[in-house]
Amino acid sequence: MTKIISVWLILQDGKNKNKIALQKRRAHETFSPYICQATWSGGVEPGETPLEAVKRECDEEMGSKFFKNFDFSKLKKMPKEKHISIKNKKTYEIYNYFAQTNDKTIKSAKLHRDAFSKFIFIGLESEIHPIKSNKDPKCNIVLFDDQYKVIKKILNGNKRNTK
Repeated sequence: MTKIISVWLILQDGKNKNKIALQKRRAHETFSPYICQATWSGGVEPGETPLEAVKRECDEEMGSKFFKNFDFSKLKKMPKEKHISIKNKKTYEIYNYFAQTNDKTIKSAKLHRDAFSKFIFIGLESEIHPIKSNKDPKCNIVLFDDQYKVIKKILNGNKRNTK
């Protein structure tokens, strides 16, 4: 079974207050170009805990400056999920985390070379789509189906928390 972590950050201040930061994959990606993903994500390596993977992937995908500025104690773990891929017939154990962060910290990120250099920020008003919608990810905000479900949960929870 493959273990995957995803971290979703919600901005607590600035012009993107209450929005979630997403990475968008570049065109040269052979697997799902232009698809949006969590703020950062990746695989859990053998012998590694999900939280260790969160920290390693953060340093790799967000850069050392962000890694040093981010308060990992603010991460909240969502219930673990299982996802079965029909295409490759693999089972994935998915660990999702979310946290609020400030504008200064998110601006310190330097996204890795496989992602566009700037985040996409989405909120309740944003039009987002799962892959199965067959929307063109080059022109739309399209997420992997399992991540689409997670982001909907976070957005709906965030709606309750901002009233």
